[in-house]
Amino acid sequence: MKLAKQQPQNSRTGFTIIELLVTVSIIAVLMSLILPAIQSARESARRIQCANRVRNVGIGILNRTEAHRRFPAAAQMGPRSAANPSQQPQPYRNWVVDLLPWLDRKDLADRWRNDLPSTAPANRELSSVHLDVLVCPSDFTVVGSGGNLSYSVNGGIGDSVYIAGIFDFPVDPFHSPIDLNGNGDLTTVAGPDGGSPTDRDMLKASGLFFAENRRISKDPVAFGLVQRHHTPASVSDGLSNTLMVTENIRTGADPATGADWATTETRRSRVYFSHRVCDGNECSEGNINYARANAGAHAINAGVHQSEGVAPWPSSGHPGGVNVIFADGHLSFLSEDVDGAVYAAMFSPAERVMRTTPLRQSP
Repeated sequence: MKLAKQQPQNSRTGFTIIELLVTVSIIAVLMSLILPAIQSARESARRIQCANRVRNVGIGILNRTEAHRRFPAAAQMGPRSAANPSQQPQPYRNWVVDLLPWLDRKDLADRWRNDLPSTAPANRELSSVHLDVLVCPSDFTVVGSGGNLSYSVNGGIGDSVYIAGIFDFPVDPFHSPIDLNGNGDLTTVAGPDGGSPTDRDMLKASGLFFAENRRISKDPVAFGLVQRHHTPASVSDGLSNTLMVTENIRTGADPATGADWATTETRRSRVYFSHRVCDGNECSEGNINYARANAGAHAINAGVHQSEGVAPWPSSGHPGGVNVIFADGHLSFLSEDVDGAVYAAMFSPAERVMRTTPLRQSP
């Protein structure tokens, strides 16, 4: 019997176009589900590392405070040189420089020239060094290889500057005069404005770190000696209730201005709650709204996409808030939605001083 010859069958060796499209679509869906999880895990790791670094900065401040029995100055100002004093204060160093020995960088501290401004070449060489502890891994504004800073200290509602021959003139972070006690008078060259507490008293009650001046001349009016600082004992609202350090990614290194982690600039080394709590910088009765302390362009994380040095408000690369250290050293993640009155109270170490003024509050 003769067998019939079988015809060869066609065999498939690949996907059809439809099968390929379905496979690609499935992979794309899986990737879209997996990538956010991966990114979230990475951000979580960065946030933890960032928290550890800001905690180390906080510990450094507290160790330095214990050694000197006072919190460091936000900035140290002084004459251009002993041989050629200038009445206009010059920038010498900020709180980071004072902290170097407690950040395991005594080598930089020993080389820092305290007799020269921070802008002098000898000091600029040091402040251009990159210090990991000063930089949050989530800070996407970091530029170059050195001088970066992701953290700032609590400056309250403003600072004091030299204006028209007057030293220690209370101003908002943008250097506009502010009437803090609401009595209608501003600080004068003679000192107190006549109120009790004075604008200067109110300034100290609003925050924890301030610019201070060295002696510039022997003239008690002209030398502008300013030594406004807190000690742990003067934080009457409690160390655990008072902000000490927060993230601010709009500070530190800026190639456009040459700023770095030693800068004394008000808006590059400190953070504030909004001075807009007082309409027109007049903190008088009926002219104050604490809801504005954390609102609008001055709110937490509102400055994330603003230019360097113009947004002295807490900000970070983390969604929803910022890492903060309180004056007792404990770490917290502060929500960007925190109530304005509660937020302002966190800045103030001595709210009791405000109780006799229109700036009193009961958050």
